[in-house]
Amino acid sequence: MKLREIIIDAIKYPISDTRKFLIFCVLIVLMSLSTVLPSYGINDGTLSIVLTLVTLIVSFVVLGYSVEVIKSGTEGDNTLPDFDYVKQFVIGIKALILDIIYFIIPAVITIIVASASGLFSSFTEIVYKCIEAIANGAENYTAIMGAVPTSTMNTFTNALTITLIVGIILFIIFSLMSFTGLVRFAKTGSGTEGLRFREILKDMSNIGFIKIIVTLIVIYIIVFALIFIDTLIGLIPYIGVFISIFIGIPFIMLFLYRAIGLLYADA
Repeated sequence: MKLREIIIDAIKYPISDTRKFLIFCVLIVLMSLSTVLPSYGINDGTLSIVLTLVTLIVSFVVLGYSVEVIKSGTEGDNTLPDFDYVKQFVIGIKALILDIIYFIIPAVITIIVASASGLFSSFTEIVYKCIEAIANGAENYTAIMGAVPTSTMNTFTNALTITLIVGIILFIIFSLMSFTGLVRFAKTGSGTEGLRFREILKDMSNIGFIKIIVTLIVIYIIVFALIFIDTLIGLIPYIGVFISIFIGIPFIMLFLYRAIGLLYADA
């Protein structure tokens, strides 16, 4: 599917079924109550606990429904999925676990690189030297940092640079893989399928790595533009926040997940 077709379809998709769209809007409102109501001065302790619980439960349902939106995109279904709250709650929990795994892997590798490159040890030494300098009467930044050996500072700078480069590269790679893994999970309902790295890379290769990257960049540019517009709407006195949450956020979410599903339809 061409990029232009993906964007046009994803824009039309949220309002393909008005009733289901409005139900999804209500879920987003329920999910947002725990953060919105305190801004209006409602800070009852018991109510806050209840709303936090509601937010947690509804968030899983919304995430599960979003996964099914991705699935509908891969299957070429032109209407919003039906609501099955229990099923979508379970799917949402599995999807969250999948996301956590894809976050943990690059995080652990980055920590190992940071440790091996001497980032932690050099940082610790810098802190100790600064504390020692302050204890000895150093009163300004230059005097404090002057107490740190040049070799230690060089080690820290080099280690930080290496760690950042590795971390950014891993974040990009695993972000792309997590999208594909989420799609595989959406299509099969199996969390294990979402972690089959060899199959994930094969799916990405079938679509084209360049196409995936370019399409995701365009999608997120549109999403950020929509968020900016939605934020401006939220500034309208009294009704702005309601319109933003009830219509803007649901539309943006459905657009995003539909576009991702369509992107991976040929995988």
